[in-house]
Amino acid sequence: MKVKVCVGSNCTLLGAMNILDQIEDLKEIISEHPESYQNESMEVEAVKCVGICKGTTEPVAPVVVLDGEIILQASGQVVMEKIMDKLRIEG
Repeated sequence: MKVKVCVGSNCTLLGAMNILDQIEDLKEIISEHPESYQNESMEVEAVKCVGICKGTTEPVAPVVVLDGEIILQASGQVVMEKIMDKLRIEG
């Protein structure tokens, strides 16, 4: 799984660093519960800018890209839920 978190100025001001911290915490939780989550590596990358803000006047920050899916106005809760849904073992 590849997660890109935009850390451009707008995204950083609106919580991107908090989202990065939450993803790192989630990685620990997932590794502590291998019976509940797929053993899939998670590559987390802080990117300078994904360029989405430049093409619109609408508020879009912070921006997270999760396996190609663009999440606009991302919150930690939404990003964590999407990651957990992708990695959760159905049982």
